[in-house]
Amino acid sequence: MVRVLLALSLLLSTSCAELLGPYGAAGTTAPRPRIDPPNVRLAGLTLARAPRPETIARVYCSEHFPELVCQFLGPQPTAADKAFFFDVELEVQNPNPVPLPVASVLFGFTAFPADPNGAETLGSLCLTLCEDGATCTQRADACRSDQPDIRTPEDFALATVGFLASVALGERRFDDIRIQTVPAGAQTRLVVRLGVDPEQMIRLLVRVFREALDDATRRRIVPSIAIPYALEGTVFVEVESFGRFAAGFGPVEGRFTLGDAIDQARN
Repeated sequence: MVRVLLALSLLLSTSCAELLGPYGAAGTTAPRPRIDPPNVRLAGLTLARAPRPETIARVYCSEHFPELVCQFLGPQPTAADKAFFFDVELEVQNPNPVPLPVASVLFGFTAFPADPNGAETLGSLCLTLCEDGATCTQRADACRSDQPDIRTPEDFALATVGFLASVALGERRFDDIRIQTVPAGAQTRLVVRLGVDPEQMIRLLVRVFREALDDATRRRIVPSIAIPYALEGTVFVEVESFGRFAAGFGPVEGRFTLGDAIDQARN
């Protein structure tokens, strides 16, 4: 009888929460932690490869002047001579107590953002990240979101088809499209190499710098060419049992200068 009375006394003096411990109620777990979107910053944008100014002048010259004039600017450029791509470096910071796997990234790239025909200079790309970059299937819905103030493909509906592409999907650098997991409370950097369609870009350069190219061709000199740009986008993370979260970056504006800096990038 004494033992029974002591047991009853202990039960009456102990709360249900203390008896059930971390579960709070029979058959349930403790409240899940809140998950916040990551903090994303454009840490760098580097021109990795681009046509030399004389290559652009040579292409333009071939379309408007006799070969006898154009040969002084060098031989006809190859497809490799006209290649144009750049490296985007994103810094992703995780403010949460759980890891955040980066699942996809949306890029919106504009060359000559002040151009009145801006729709012709805009490219967008939704890049799906996978466990195995070499066999990465691109998902049609990878950059969709119902979060307010988040950029989605609809925000770049006027983008020119094929203007922007991931080099990894058609060439190499498959590590670019592997899933990057940001540890809890830490940050990591994601580098993606993107390519701009060289034919479209050279047409833009010719149109914008026509007077400079005409003068350079007549005087048989190499023109000075710079490309203003703007880059923006969204990083999407997917946490098992919690869902998808998104965070934007940019727009960030700058200028690519063609010339000696390109030679350094190639080396």
